[in-house]
Amino acid sequence: MIGVVGILHRSDEQLELYALGRLSEPSVAEVEEHLLVCAACQERVDDLQAYALAMRQAISREPARAERRLSWFQHSWFQHSWFQHSWLKVPVLAWAGGFAVIVLSASLYLQFIPRLSPLASLQLTAMRGSIPSTGLSRETDITLTDAPASPTLHAEVVDATGSTIWSGALEPKTHKIALVRQLAPGNYFVRLFDDGGKLLHEYGFQVRDSL
Repeated sequence: MIGVVGILHRSDEQLELYALGRLSEPSVAEVEEHLLVCAACQERVDDLQAYALAMRQAISREPARAERRLSWFQHSWFQHSWFQHSWLKVPVLAWAGGFAVIVLSASLYLQFIPRLSPLASLQLTAMRGSIPSTGLSRETDITLTDAPASPTLHAEVVDATGSTIWSGALEPKTHKIALVRQLAPGNYFVRLFDDGGKLLHEYGFQVRDSL
C-alpha cells in the first residue's frame, strides 16, 4: 500500500516472513533497504519480532517448570537419609511407583476429565496481538481468518517441541482445521503453506487447564 509520503510499503506477508527469518535472500536485501527509509514498516517488523520472542520465551519456561517439579519430588523423597539404606530402596521404589499410578489415575478422573468441554473454537490471525487461549476440550476447530483465497493450501499444527499434531489440506471455503482429538495444556503453532510448500503464515495459540 502507499504511505502518506508516497512510499510503497512492504506487504504484511513479506514483513512477517522477514521477522521470522524465513524470507529468501534476494527479498531480504530488498526489504532491509526499504526499512532504512520507512519508519512504519520498521515499526511493524519490531512488533512482529517482539511477539515472536514472547512466544518463544513462553515456550522455554515450560521445561523449567517441569524440572522444578521433578527436583522437588526427588528432594522430598529420595534425598532423606533414611532412604539411603540399600535394603529400603527396592520396596520403597516399588511402593512409590504403585502409589504414583493410583494418584495419577485418580487425578485424571476427578480433575482432568470433568473439565473437558465438547468443542473449542479458535479464530487465528497471523502474528498479531496476544496469543489466543482456549480451555481443555475433546475437539478443537481452528479458523485461519487471513488465509488467502486458494483451493490448494496446506497446514500443519505442531506442539512446543515441534512434533506434528495434525497435517493436511485446509478447507478452501471456511479456512478451517478440525482437530478431532484432545490437546494437552501447552503452546501450539499453526503453519500455513501454499501448494509449492512455501510458508505463508505462522500462528500461535495456547491450551490451558482452565480459562
